[in-house]
Amino acid sequence: MKKRLVTSVLSIALTFGLAGCSTNTAPVAPKDNSSSTAPTAANTTKENAVTLKLAMWDSDSEFLDSWTKKVKEFSTVMPNVKMEVETFKSDGDYLQAMKVRLAANELPDIIELKPNFINDFKAELLPLNDLSVTAKNTKAKQYAVDGKILALPVISFPELVYYHPSVFKELGLSVPTTWEQFVSVLTEIKKSGKYQPYAMGGKDSWPNYPFNEFMPILASGDANYYDKIAGMDKPFDKGTPFYKAYTDIQTLYDAKVMGADPLGLSNDQATGLFEAKKAAVIAAGLWYLPQYQTKVGNIDDLAAFALPTRHSESEPLKVMTFTDNFFGINNKSKNAEAAKKFQEWMFSSDAYTFYVNKKQANSVMEGVTADVPFLNNFYKTNKVEEFSFLPGGDNFNKYVNSIQLDWKKLGQEMMGGTPLDKIANDLNDKWTKARASK
Repeated sequence: MKKRLVTSVLSIALTFGLAGCSTNTAPVAPKDNSSSTAPTAANTTKENAVTLKLAMWDSDSEFLDSWTKKVKEFSTVMPNVKMEVETFKSDGDYLQAMKVRLAANELPDIIELKPNFINDFKAELLPLNDLSVTAKNTKAKQYAVDGKILALPVISFPELVYYHPSVFKELGLSVPTTWEQFVSVLTEIKKSGKYQPYAMGGKDSWPNYPFNEFMPILASGDANYYDKIAGMDKPFDKGTPFYKAYTDIQTLYDAKVMGADPLGLSNDQATGLFEAKKAAVIAAGLWYLPQYQTKVGNIDDLAAFALPTRHSESEPLKVMTFTDNFFGINNKSKNAEAAKKFQEWMFSSDAYTFYVNKKQANSVMEGVTADVPFLNNFYKTNKVEEFSFLPGGDNFNKYVNSIQLDWKKLGQEMMGGTPLDKIANDLNDKWTKARASK
C-alpha cells in the first residue's frame, strides 16, 4: 500500500571484506531460530567473488539508509559477496524502472515486490519453496502462484486512521465507528475553523488508496473480490460493492473536509500539515508511524482507529491488513545460489528483527515477535476484525492492464469533480470490451 512520486535513486556499492566496512561480530539469530540454516563464513571464504544486485524502495529515507547499512553485515557470512543496493523513493517509480529492466533482460538478482507486483514478474521469479525460511513464513503460501512461492513477504500491518487525541479532546469529539460518524467528525472539525480536518496529498495520486483502492474490497467482504469481478461483465454497476463503496467515498469528498485544494498538495505537504498539528486526521498504513516519529520526535499526541467503512455498529469493524515488502530472486540470475543464501540470512538472522522493528510492523516469521507498542495498543483499544488484502490473478490483471485501471487515479478524478456514474459507466464499457477480446 508508501508511494511518493518524487524519485530519489540511490545506488550504493557495499563492498564486503574491506577493512572497516563490516561489523566485527556475526549476526545473532533470534532465540527461536537456533536451528537456522543460514550460511556461515566458514563455507564461503573460498568461493569466487560475486556481485549481488538488490533493488528496493521505501518512502522513508531514514529506513533506506539504515537497512542498507544493515545489509553490510551479510559480509560476515559471505565475505566473497559484493552487494550493490539500488533504492527508490516510491513503489510507482520502482515498478516502472523494473519493467524497463525486465524488457532489457537486466533485472537485479534480488527484487522487492508488492503483492500485486508478483503476477507481473512471475515468469522471471525463482520458486523459493525449498528454502528453510519459507516454511517458517506465515504469509508466504497465501501469495503462491500455481503452488509456487515466488517471493517472501517481510511484514504485515493494518491500515489505520491516525489522529491527534488533543484535537479530539479540545473539540469534544469521539472516535467514529461508522462511516456516517467519520464524515460527521471531519465536518465538525471543519466547522471549528481551527484545523484542516483531513490531510490529503491528492497531487500524488496514491494517498487516496485507503479509500479508492481498499474500500470496494472491504464492502464485498470477500478477500478474493478481484478474482470474482474478473468473471463479471459489469462489476461497477449500481448495487455492486464497487458502487456502494464509491458512493461513500463520494460523500467524503463532497464534504470538502480535505482543505481548499487537496489536488494541489503533495503527500509531503499533507503529512507536514498533520505532523505540525494543522490537520487533525490522516489515513495510512502502519508504515507511516516511524516516519511520523522521526519527523515529530515523539508520538505523544498520536493515536489511531480503524477506517470505519461500516454503516451500523452491529456490523463487524473490519481493518484492512496488508502483507508487504516481498523479496524474490531473478530466475535468470547468475548468482542465484548467493541470492538464496542472502534470503536465508535475511529471514533467519537478527537482520529480520531489525527490519520489522524499524518498520514498526507485524512479524510474519514463526517465533519472531515485533516490538511495536503503538500497534499493540491499537489492538487493545479497538475491537476489529482483520481482513487480508489479496491481489487478483491472471484474468483480473489482464483486464486491469488492458483498460489501464488505476484505482488511485479514479480518486483524483472524483476529487476533481467527475461524477461517479460517469466513472462507473466508463469502467463497465471498458471492462466488458476487455473481457470480450481476451
